[in-house]
Amino acid sequence: MKRWTLIGMLLVLLINTGCWDRKEINDIGLVMGTGLDLEDNGNIKATLQIAVPAPSSQVAGGTTGTEKFFLISAVGKNGIDFNQKIQQKMSRTLFFSHRSIILVGEDLARKGLNDILDMFNRNPRNRLKTYILVVKGKKAGDMLHFEYPYELAPSEALKEMELLWGAGTVVTLRDFLIASASEGTYPTTGVLEPTLYRRSGKKGEDKMFRINGTAVFKSGKLIDFLNNAETHQLLWFKDNKRTDKITVDMPGGKGNVGFIITSSKYKINTDAKRNPLKFHVDLKANGNLFENNSSLDVTDPGNLEIVKKVIENRVKQDMEAFLSKIQTRYKTDIVGFGQQLQRDNPKKWRTVEKQWDQYFAAAEVSVSVNINISNTGAIGPPLHLKDKEIVK
Repeated sequence: MKRWTLIGMLLVLLINTGCWDRKEINDIGLVMGTGLDLEDNGNIKATLQIAVPAPSSQVAGGTTGTEKFFLISAVGKNGIDFNQKIQQKMSRTLFFSHRSIILVGEDLARKGLNDILDMFNRNPRNRLKTYILVVKGKKAGDMLHFEYPYELAPSEALKEMELLWGAGTVVTLRDFLIASASEGTYPTTGVLEPTLYRRSGKKGEDKMFRINGTAVFKSGKLIDFLNNAETHQLLWFKDNKRTDKITVDMPGGKGNVGFIITSSKYKINTDAKRNPLKFHVDLKANGNLFENNSSLDVTDPGNLEIVKKVIENRVKQDMEAFLSKIQTRYKTDIVGFGQQLQRDNPKKWRTVEKQWDQYFAAAEVSVSVNINISNTGAIGPPLHLKDKEIVK
């Protein structure tokens, strides 16, 4: 009797197991990207970019048109409010697990993101690996309207652009949340801005977008933007300087050279014995000379040393200008000086952490640079120069 009872229990378990909460593909609307903008009344407008099913006469609900995505919007006080309003317009359940991009309009970013971040990390359907960018000078929802020639949807193009170009500016929700909650540093994101391109066989120009610069946050609010050149200095501290390119002018207007970094590292040394605090930034990089538009024969060790010094001086000057800006203008440590001080001297950190912005702004920072040129290419001087024009 016990045997048959056990068999019956097993049969019941088998019948009732399985993906009880699964969603069929025909029942869900795949959200590819989200744009968030601040309305005049303080509410938030959310624009979702949703994939359109591939056309097929065999699949019910498919489209016979050529649309790859459609946009749907709603205004609400918070995430649950506007998502509920959008869901009321949908014939399928909103599905956020495949979302790759979250765009935040500049106005909303300046007001602050603290009131909306919780909606992204509390719901397990939201991926913390989703990229987050700030849209400069335009509504985030408008950017999702722009078609991109190479990809199915703007959100897919942005994801690929982040992976391809945005090495230092790539910031996921996870990265942003960790930096926001960390002591001694502040978060940053990549910046998206509109641009134009000309389509073959068509008059006029079409709208497009590009990733350009870095958005700097403090206490959850956007305070300002770093330009492209300043962003390249930030890359040193993000361990993403590899493949970055540096172009420098030679002294006396004698052309320019191009250098590509193959590996880099940095070190921040702290001196907390007295006030103001002192920091020294040591930058090292290996790389190759990929362009020589000067008259120097770089196979000559003396000329190669000249090029090396010019590159080092340029990097040093740019880094000093970048650090001075975030110290004196922003008073915002996005590099991690505070974190390094916390590791090196926890006791000193405890005395300055509550006023770290002021201590950081007043700190003395020095920079040293060591560049190693591993490869100068297959030729020395440019081939188009005459022998008498070449400096050996």
